[in-house]
Amino acid sequence: MTDHQARTPGRVRGPILACLSGASDGTRTLAPEPAETAGPHPDFLARAAIWRDQAAGLLSLAEARLRSAAIGREPVGEAASAPRSRAPRQAPVPRPRHSRPAPQESRQYAQPMATTAARDDRLTPHAKAFLQVLRARCGKTRETTITKGTAGNIMSRSPRTIRRYLVDLVRFGYIELKTRCNARGLHLGLTVTLTERVLPFFEEARGLARWLAETPKALFQPFSGMIDPSRMASRDSGVTVLSSRNQSQINSSIVLSEITEGQRLSGTIGLWKKRESAITGKM
Repeated sequence: MTDHQARTPGRVRGPILACLSGASDGTRTLAPEPAETAGPHPDFLARAAIWRDQAAGLLSLAEARLRSAAIGREPVGEAASAPRSRAPRQAPVPRPRHSRPAPQESRQYAQPMATTAARDDRLTPHAKAFLQVLRARCGKTRETTITKGTAGNIMSRSPRTIRRYLVDLVRFGYIELKTRCNARGLHLGLTVTLTERVLPFFEEARGLARWLAETPKALFQPFSGMIDPSRMASRDSGVTVLSSRNQSQINSSIVLSEITEGQRLSGTIGLWKKRESAITGKM
């Protein structure tokens, strides 16, 4: 016993030493059990997966930061690695057509234009209406400058929709587009040029000449409504000829030339005396 106690270090207690020696008498041992090997935390694994996707190019830097910061705030029941579920975005309810606001009053009007675009089934109705607005903005010329934002305010449409209208009108040959730039190269808007398919036929010299050549001579009589002097005296012309009872046969210029100078002076003196007598009577 003394030898056993001598070999035992002074800082080690007896029960602990007995437990370490392997005694199995049915009692609970007090020896420390080996600690279980704990793995990484689930939050760490979730963040590592997020940043691994970001390094692979699947996520942007801002999205990775948002997902990594939201992991600790998720409830316990949900998986830590799963992204937050977002509610589907509801589309805005379209306003009924009859309840939309009326257009603003304007004195703008469109010049004559061909009906080719109105009969073109490849264009949408709003694209045809937009072409009419462009014709009105051109006035007496064939060009106008406009931006997609201004056109969107006029047509109550988005600039993206105006772009689709412009693409269709250019594709089918109704307008030509050119970008306006300043001296520094900044874009200022668009220059819209109307083609011959929009203008009426008489605006072009060739179209007018072709129409005159195709029109029969019997139908083209621009001065047919004027009165022919040679047919004035005929009874079958349909024009009433004045008789001697309806008009005076006296030529006033001949009558005045036959009056002598003395008669003219006497008449003038008589008129002067009548005026003087009228003035003195009023006084």
